[in-house]
Amino acid sequence: MKDKDLNFEDKLWKAADKLRKKLEVHEYKYVVLGLIFLRYVSFAFEEKRRRIVEDEAKRFPEKFRYQVCEDREIYQAKGTLYLPEIARWDYIRKNANQTNIGEIIDKAIETLENEYPKLLKDVIPKIYSKVNLDHYDLAYIINLFSEIKFEHEHFEKDIFGRIYEYFLGKFTEAEGKKGGEFYTPRSLTKLIVEILDVKEGRIFDPACGSGGFFVSALEKLQKNGIEKEILAIYGQESKEFVWKVCKMNLAIRSAEGEIKWGDSYHDDKFFDLRADYVVSNPPFNDSAWGRDRVKPNDPRFKYGIPPENNANFVWIQHYIYHLTPKGKAGFVMANGALSGGNQEGEIRRKIIEDDLIYGIIATPPKMFYTVSLPASLWFLRKSKPDYMKGKILFIYAKKMFKPISRRQNVFTEDHIAKIVEKFRMFERGEPAEKVNEIGFAKVATIEEVAKNGYVLTPGRYVGIKLDEEDVPFEEKMKEYSKEMAELLNKEAELTERIKEVFRSLGWGI
Repeated sequence: MKDKDLNFEDKLWKAADKLRKKLEVHEYKYVVLGLIFLRYVSFAFEEKRRRIVEDEAKRFPEKFRYQVCEDREIYQAKGTLYLPEIARWDYIRKNANQTNIGEIIDKAIETLENEYPKLLKDVIPKIYSKVNLDHYDLAYIINLFSEIKFEHEHFEKDIFGRIYEYFLGKFTEAEGKKGGEFYTPRSLTKLIVEILDVKEGRIFDPACGSGGFFVSALEKLQKNGIEKEILAIYGQESKEFVWKVCKMNLAIRSAEGEIKWGDSYHDDKFFDLRADYVVSNPPFNDSAWGRDRVKPNDPRFKYGIPPENNANFVWIQHYIYHLTPKGKAGFVMANGALSGGNQEGEIRRKIIEDDLIYGIIATPPKMFYTVSLPASLWFLRKSKPDYMKGKILFIYAKKMFKPISRRQNVFTEDHIAKIVEKFRMFERGEPAEKVNEIGFAKVATIEEVAKNGYVLTPGRYVGIKLDEEDVPFEEKMKEYSKEMAELLNKEAELTERIKEVFRSLGWGI
């Protein structure tokens, strides 16, 4: 399967096109997402049932020749939701032409809620008998989605994150908005999870979106043969729709997580939580975040309250606050946080001097599907081993990518392995000269960073000439303004000299 599509995006759009003539955008995206969820969990259930029967038939050929497996404990042990018959897609499809199909779908959702309250309570809206769609409309969508054939690769991907990404790209246009938020590309979440070496403990994402980091963490555990129950999942998301997507994303993997809906800036739902791993991809350069609403003596802002026009260091300090004494954080961040000055620069200086940063990666352009923003990856530790103290590993990975379309690049498995190995070498305490690689990797001291004005742009340290794409937009504008002011001053001085010459000649200027 191609990296860049799900193979059924066209069917999603056909469904959306059909629905948007009768429903508002905020309604039809729920209709589509709920049905995709039911279709997906049914497919996973049927696939697992087929494999169980095949395996058991080999062991007990007479007993299982004509039987199907309905033992829910077997499914749950294998990480698949057991579905009662009335919640299965086949049952819904057979009744698609009934005049009460909306009630049948709502009943299927209610049944799943009752079966798995921790996973699904209030997650899938029961709206199919209430929306402005007749049974012909619902039958059309059900039949359309029945044609979707999920492939094995879909089980390895953040399928609901990808669908959510698709909604952002298409549906927000219909709402007259831009996709100002974005799904975190799988290669980035995988790289961060691998560098942090997520295993047992608590993982927290205070801007969890569709749950992509949790998906990558669960996949890592599965790949390493580790039971997913040893990792406790915590997340917070400010948008209700996205919160539901995250819950669904965990549910299709039979993974429980404490995911709460709320604003992390001013309503931290996990104020007392200290996590072993903090992972995140927060909104970039978020302005008007509500600085005036910060409570006096908020313990998160040890290094200073960030300016109202940019919340980057709100998030960074939020992550630091939520780490255990031995905890690690890995997150995506706008490039401006690497070198911005004034209040942000002062906060960054204090964090660097406290020796909390142990790695910075410059990523390639076009890593995000819906927007082309430059980004960097940051890695923090509450406490470093002695041999890592006073040092930061810089990785310049801007030239390391595989294009999968004109507008998107990804890291391949080989790229991820190469970057992770540099971090492992650094973490093992190998000499800097072994870790360093001109143009790619450099272990720098805090003293070196201080000499560079506490700027964390990797190109400065690995031997890459600082170019325009390494300079944040705000810095470019400051430089352009400075140059323009100098030109205007020179022009004014020249004009004044010309006037003086003319006056000396008695020309009366």
